[in-house]
Amino acid sequence: MALPFPAPALGALEALVNRTLELDPAAREQLGKLNGKRFRIECTQPAISLIVAVEQQSIRLSDDDGSPCDSGVKGKFTEFSRVATAKDPAAELINGNVQVSGDTGPMLQLRSILMSLDIDWEAPLARVFGDVVGHQLGKGLRAGLSFARDGLKRLHRQANEFLVEESQLVPHPREAEDFYQQIEQIAQRTE
Repeated sequence: MALPFPAPALGALEALVNRTLELDPAAREQLGKLNGKRFRIECTQPAISLIVAVEQQSIRLSDDDGSPCDSGVKGKFTEFSRVATAKDPAAELINGNVQVSGDTGPMLQLRSILMSLDIDWEAPLARVFGDVVGHQLGKGLRAGLSFARDGLKRLHRQANEFLVEESQLVPHPREAEDFYQQIEQIAQRTE
């Protein structure tokens, strides 16, 4: 059974998401197209269940009260993170261990909106520090985020290369495909 999400944590998370959305007007406009949609997220490990509702151009989070939703997902946190970070989330939903119910189209739209946030850091920084300093800080933040993204891509590529090439813990995709074809040929001969 899912544990209720602590109300202060839920409120803080909702406020953080909505403040972030305020920094990207295009994302808020896209979110408005999902107005009235409700999504159930049921995490089995750890056992947490909540409702994500789109109201106007903002997100409302609440404990799962069992009321109807447009779509829902159920699975372990690790499986959710794979879907959230996948290049092709639809394929990951289909091929992964996440159970999906309802219409997945709006859910994938919501994921796309949240993953493609283009935050304008300069506006809030300029209000606090002034235009010149705000611009410089915003420029530094963009450069830092770009560096971090590039670093994560390199880390992912190097970890993949290490697992496949160096440690040989994971077979190369071509080796795996050859192996599967051999199994298929044996199965056909057996029939």
